[in-house]
Amino acid sequence: MAWRVLEYRIADPAWNMAVDEAVFSSYLAGDAPPTLRFYGWDPPTLSVGYFQDLEREVQLERVRSGGFGLVRRTTGGRAVLHDRELTYAVIAGARDGVPEGLRESYRYIALALVAAFQEFGVAADLHLEGIARHSQTGACFDAPSWYELTVDGRKLVGSAQLRKEQSFLQHGSILLDFSAADLASLLKLAVPEADFCREMAGRVTSLAGLGRPVEPERLAKAIVDAFQVRYGIELQSGELTPDEVMLAQRLAAGKYGNDPWNLRRGHTQGSRLA
Repeated sequence: MAWRVLEYRIADPAWNMAVDEAVFSSYLAGDAPPTLRFYGWDPPTLSVGYFQDLEREVQLERVRSGGFGLVRRTTGGRAVLHDRELTYAVIAGARDGVPEGLRESYRYIALALVAAFQEFGVAADLHLEGIARHSQTGACFDAPSWYELTVDGRKLVGSAQLRKEQSFLQHGSILLDFSAADLASLLKLAVPEADFCREMAGRVTSLAGLGRPVEPERLAKAIVDAFQVRYGIELQSGELTPDEVMLAQRLAAGKYGNDPWNLRRGHTQGSRLA
């Protein structure tokens, strides 16, 4: 089966998360092919992992007064400030030839990303162990986890995954540029913000920081090409189905755009590495 590509679009946080869930639901029902999706965020948005405690880890008043969006993901992991980045999502499963295990499926996607970065002269490495013990903040990019991508030991991509019925939704943030100060201003930190920023400078990188600035659309195309070449799969540009649009509209209005979801703390299982 050919994979569907949903081309790069910029949208608000509720819509971005609603579309990911709608596509995953459609895929699980057998009504959609495996899908590779790309998107950006307007306004810049702090997304938090399903299990995160916002009261303990996020400065909500700064998020609101600064004009940032806020959304809780269905995936686990820690907080990500989505701003100057390309966000990708992969919805697929074992029936598409993707390895079944959590780490194995992460590696499958990561290897395609590595190949895409090579097109821009970036030699990314796969991180081969779990989250470092020194990670003590609510920030996803504070430390890499299994099969996330680093350059010279600094994290470039942060990802998280939700699994059901031998299938998964994995979405991730690829940093085109990065501001530790912006992120620090939104989190409750155990250290002064200046110290946090200095630490992050040694732990995080971006394509611009590597001297390889790239437009999100160009990077998305390189990722599509890498999937096709590495795995011999056919990817075809497509659109959301009418049913996916209707479900995404309901989810955006009734779930991801509302405080009862975004400000709660999750209690059911989601899988994550970031």
